[in-house]
Amino acid sequence: MKMSTKGRYAVRTLLSIARNQHNGPVSKKVIADEECISADYIEQIIVPLKNHGLTIGMRGVKGGFVLAKEPADITIYDILCASEGDVTIVDCIRNDCKGRDKSTCVTRPVWDGASAVLAAYFSKITLKELLDKEVACVKNRPASYTI
Repeated sequence: MKMSTKGRYAVRTLLSIARNQHNGPVSKKVIADEECISADYIEQIIVPLKNHGLTIGMRGVKGGFVLAKEPADITIYDILCASEGDVTIVDCIRNDCKGRDKSTCVTRPVWDGASAVLAAYFSKITLKELLDKEVACVKNRPASYTI
C-alpha cells in the first residue's frame, strides 16, 4: 500500500499550521514555503480539512488558517479520513465487491483486518506528538558551523 501525496501533504499542512498559529492565522504562502508544496495545492488540501472541522479559514489581510481543535485532539487518522476518505487498503472494503458476494469472498476479511490495524495505528498518533518529536529532533540536531 502506498499513501497518496494528498494524505501526506495534509498531515504536513496541519503540522505547519500547528507550528505557526501562535502568531495568528497561517497563510497559504507560509505553509507552501515551509513545506515546499505549491500554494494552489495547499488550497486543494485545506478544503476537505475545513469541511471535516480540522481547520478554520480566516479572511482578510492577516487571514489564513488555524486549527479548529487542539493538536492533541487531532489524530493522523482524522487527517487521513478528511483528505483520503478513509484508510482502507483496497476499494472493495469501501464498496461492494464488483460482481462478487462479499459474504463469500475469502480475501475480504484479510483486507478488512489490515485496514482496521492501520486505522487503529493512525488513531493513536496525534499532531501534538508529531510536534513534540519535531522539537526533539531539532534540539538533538548537531550544530552546523558552515556558511
